[in-house]
Amino acid sequence: MLARKLFAVALATSFLALAPSILLPVSHAYAQTGAEASAINLVEKLGKEAVDLLSNTDVSDTEKRAGFTQIVVQNFNMPLIGRFVLGKHWRKSSKDQQSEFQDLFQQYIITTYQKRIGDYAGENLKIVKARLLNKKEVLVNSQILRPKGPPIKLDWRIRKSKNDRQQIIDLIVENVSMALTHREEFSSVVSKHDGDVEGLLERLRKHVAKASD
Repeated sequence: MLARKLFAVALATSFLALAPSILLPVSHAYAQTGAEASAINLVEKLGKEAVDLLSNTDVSDTEKRAGFTQIVVQNFNMPLIGRFVLGKHWRKSSKDQQSEFQDLFQQYIITTYQKRIGDYAGENLKIVKARLLNKKEVLVNSQILRPKGPPIKLDWRIRKSKNDRQQIIDLIVENVSMALTHREEFSSVVSKHDGDVEGLLERLRKHVAKASD
């Protein structure tokens, strides 16, 4: 529950507090480094798009939800995250189950965290540094600066795809991985259904249907 709450705060802050005008300055060294600079630019771009959307009083809630979905789909590698989250159960699933899981998982993430956007209460985000993890991945370290309470450590794991597009593949809040947390949660659900992924799919169906009411 605590991890879920932290992720909600992190995502809300990510979407509402990342406009370049309120980001603290990024060091010149990172501005000179290609991969790290591109990763930081992705985080800044994500924030600007979100702030422009969510602060627009002329846009309806329905349009904001649609825009939120587009932001997630464009900036997060949801297919890769989905396969990782399902883990060993991915290989045991049929093609139809894999396809439905990817669709349901994306809707699950969007409906779960979309509701938390209203939790934003003046937090800002400070980019601390960025570093290469390997040839494909960069880790951007940042902090959520809150009006009350200590900063929250938020790291962004960003991977370059085959077409050289960078996308977020994980958020790590106070050293707790969002992807790993969902993987453990979903694996537990599958285990309770004797290893049948259908039990997880049904749970996700119900969650999405309830959120759509």
